[in-house]
Parts: sequence; C-alpha cells; structure tokens
Amino acid sequence: MRTSIGKYIVNILLLLLLVFLLYVNISYYIFGQVTLAVVNGRSMYPLLHNGDIVIILPFKDIKLGDVIIFKNDADELVIHRVIAILECDNGSKLYITKGDNNPLNDIDSGIISKKSVSCNVIRSYILKGYEQFVRRTSRGIPLNRIVGKVLSIDGNIIKITGLPVLGS
Repeated sequence: MRTSIGKYIVNILLLLLLVFLLYVNISYYIFGQVTLAVVNGRSMYPLLHNGDIVIILPFKDIKLGDVIIFKNDADELVIHRVIAILECDNGSKLYITKGDNNPLNDIDSGIISKKSVSCNVIRSYILKGYEQFVRRTSRGIPLNRIVGKVLSIDGNIIKITGLPVLGS
C-alpha cells in the first residue's frame, strides 16, 4: 500500500517537472531567454513575498508600472516597479523604480547610488499615484543595468508562491 502511494507521488512530481521543462522550452523559443528569480525580502510586499519565484523575460519596451529586475550598485539583482521614465535629450531613457513596500524610490533610498546616471531630461512620465515619490530629478537607472521584466499578463504578475524559503 505504501509503495503504491510513494509511486503515485513520484509520478506526480515527475509529471510536474516535465510540464515545467516543457514550459521553459516553449518560453525560450518564443522569448529567446527565460530566467527564474527568487524573491528575497519584503520590498514588493504584498505583491511579491519572500521566496516567491518569478519569471524574468527579456524586454523590448518598458512601461510605467512594469516590474523589472535590475542590478544595483553592488551588482545585486533587485525586483522593483517602474514609477517614472525620463526621456533624455540624447535619445536615451532613464527609469526610476520603487519597491511597493518601500517608503522612498530607489535613488532616494540609496539602492541606486546618488551618483547614478543623469542626463538633461526633456520629458518625464510618472505613474499615476506615485507623483510624491518622484521629485525633480535627472537621475535614474539606464537600460544597461536592466536585466529584464517580470512576466505579467494584463498587469497580473505570474509567480510561483507558497514554497518554503531555504535557510530560513
């Protein structure tokens, strides 16, 4: 009896693994790259919890409200929301981000250095409701520090949640 239950559980786990690998392969062919990231911390709470797994896709266009993954000054990966986009006179764009659960944007809080990239801003776009988090600034995160966007469908983040966090 125990042997059949054990085989049943193993078969279910193998089936889930097979479905996951199939998904990763399909995503790779559609998007060219798939990266999984494990959320560490509470800066995006309640949207993302410590230990959640998100799918990071390459980006073609970043819009206000997108949740992106980027490298901070210490070359650590950070998952936060784009709350403002600055268009520069040289044609480039800079992005201002903020964790949903953080009181300040990433530049003001020091997640991104005060010496972050700056430019002569000709136009800025701010996510509605986040105006108080973006003061007049000409600094932000450049494209070369952005790793990708978190997969979302109609604004809903796709995540694997409820897994125990190792080491905690």
